[in-house]
Amino acid sequence: MNYTSLDEAYKIHHINSNTYGGTVSYSPICIYCKNPSSKSLIPSKDGGSFRQCERCRKNFKATIITEAVQNFSYSTHHLKGTN
Repeated sequence: MNYTSLDEAYKIHHINSNTYGGTVSYSPICIYCKNPSSKSLIPSKDGGSFRQCERCRKNFKATIITEAVQNFSYSTHHLKGTN
């Protein structure tokens, strides 16, 4: 049986590499109580996207505060029908 290593199992690939240039930054503000202080749950694996509020102790998925690259756009032209 082939087992997945822990390092590979918790790698999170949730961002298109063409969307953001450089390092992606996440907001530390809690999405539940708006407390500006939170800690990263697994910083070495996801860069800080999963966080825990230091006031209400809820876990949440942080929002990205890094600006997208200038020439990036979501193209839906390839999804349109021909009829």
